[in-house]
Amino acid sequence: MFPGAAASPRPVSIAHTEHAMKFNDLFGGLVFLALSGLVAAASWSLPNPSEQPLGPSAFPLILSGLLALCAAILAVNGARATQAGPLVGLADWARSASALARLLLVPAAVIFYMLFAETLGFLICATLILIVLFLAGGTRPLQAIGLSLAAALVIHSIFYLALGVQLPWGPLEPLRW
Repeated sequence: MFPGAAASPRPVSIAHTEHAMKFNDLFGGLVFLALSGLVAAASWSLPNPSEQPLGPSAFPLILSGLLALCAAILAVNGARATQAGPLVGLADWARSASALARLLLVPAAVIFYMLFAETLGFLICATLILIVLFLAGGTRPLQAIGLSLAAALVIHSIFYLALGVQLPWGPLEPLRW
């Protein structure tokens, strides 16, 4: 601590047991075990043009083996803990239909963009998506429209002008700058 600095208050945990969403470690262990299998499978297909004993697949294979070991330990500990409690404990917000609907808006927005980006263009799609997300989050309509337009223009400008990435224009093609 620096001289004269006030002692920092004790950290407050935001994950109270009655509000936190909990997944048993069995789930995480199985997911990471599957991921380690995918890494190992992808590593085997790496070419070894110099025919060295330790080719480009050696390091990813070692890492996938270590990941599999850690995942197995996590899964076993999770399986043992299933006797102590439920596999999944939902937080209060996860029991609310409106909160889940707002949560599902994000993947719906991604699907909307994938389906309509070429037709409507980035600026229109991004603006519409952001308006819906802002409104779902409780932003006032005029603020949602203004923020959405500004954000879409800034993001498009960064990609188009600064990074040189061509985003679809859709019907705004004649306005291309």
